[in-house]
Amino acid sequence: MGVEEPIHILLVDDCPKSLVALEAVLDSEPYNLVKAASGEEALRLLHRDSYAVIVLDVQMPGTNGIETVKLIKTQEKSKEIPIIFTVDECTEAMQLYAGSSTGVIDYVMKPFVPQVIKSKIDGFVDMYQTNQRLKAQSMLLQQKTQELERIYEELMRAREAAEIAVRAKTEFLAMMSHEIRTPMNGVIGMIDVLMETELKDEQKEYAQIIRGSADTLSTVINDILDFTNMESGIMVLEESPFELRAAIEDVIGMFVMDARNKNLELVCVIQEDVPAILYGDMGRLRQVLIQLITNAMKFTEEGGIYLFVSVAGKDEDKYVLEFTVKDTGVGIAPDKIDSLFKPFSQLDSPMTRKHGGTGLGLAICQTLVHMMGGEIGLDVENENGAAFNFTICAYSVESPEATGVYFDSRVEMKGYV
Repeated sequence: MGVEEPIHILLVDDCPKSLVALEAVLDSEPYNLVKAASGEEALRLLHRDSYAVIVLDVQMPGTNGIETVKLIKTQEKSKEIPIIFTVDECTEAMQLYAGSSTGVIDYVMKPFVPQVIKSKIDGFVDMYQTNQRLKAQSMLLQQKTQELERIYEELMRAREAAEIAVRAKTEFLAMMSHEIRTPMNGVIGMIDVLMETELKDEQKEYAQIIRGSADTLSTVINDILDFTNMESGIMVLEESPFELRAAIEDVIGMFVMDARNKNLELVCVIQEDVPAILYGDMGRLRQVLIQLITNAMKFTEEGGIYLFVSVAGKDEDKYVLEFTVKDTGVGIAPDKIDSLFKPFSQLDSPMTRKHGGTGLGLAICQTLVHMMGGEIGLDVENENGAAFNFTICAYSVESPEATGVYFDSRVEMKGYV
């Protein structure tokens, strides 16, 4: 800690005896007593140090006390210093009034009463010390404020630079995804044309491998494009009336052959109170369902995959629909649940390494579900396999009364039963 500056007190009196008396009273205190024999000398001393209080004789030859006070109050450095007049019995009341009108704070009578003069000086010194502390704190606060302003400006510049970098990255990824997807669609189309021609068994096998790899690459490209659109905030819902059963039947139909090839059940159950026609984004709902069923299909080798649709809540024509995609696959370890919906996060398992992927699927699902006013999560109480639940908000459109729907991939799909 720095050494504290001494407390200066200016004693002004043309009478040496009065100065000695003042010095005797205050000598025991930790003050630096500065003495002046005239108003002119006092004015010169004011330029040298800062004073806590001035004790000034009102009657002095030359520049008297009142004139000295006026000159003291005209100077910036000394105008706030408290001044105590020392007076005797001969001092006229008009002089005291003139002194108080010019800024004199108090006065003491001669001869001095030690306790009185000491208490007055101590009081003004306390005020001076408090004022000095406040000034120091104010300066420190000002410095901190300036430092915070500087840090804020640096953070704003860093934020702007980061936003520019993010925009550049997002634009680059979106452009590259579009540029890659266009020729990729051509590759997939030509493979389909090739597979319709007469090929040897070995050639058909090669073509199927190429087709599978192209589908995987196309999925990766689509995931990256969706993710960049979400990051940039340009993804919006395209809402319109749609038939929920038709949408789900279309999704289930995409996986029927895969389920049969793996000898898996593929079952969908829609509760009777679910509206037949809804107003919402059918495309994004299909995207979430496809992603969840695709994951279930990857990690399920026996048993089945089950989709359940029910009404979780209703407010007039607004419905909260709950979807559950349950499988009998390998399941998910409890310590891996927290990373499920993080971008580019994959479960470290042989099955994950076998099937690959970007690790964006569930993160994209979560964003889409939130956009549709719902929540998504994993049913941690499910003991066998995995069960993902998600909700969406949608408005019903007047339609014939809904009936339950049941699909099973092991039998021909016969519509609604």
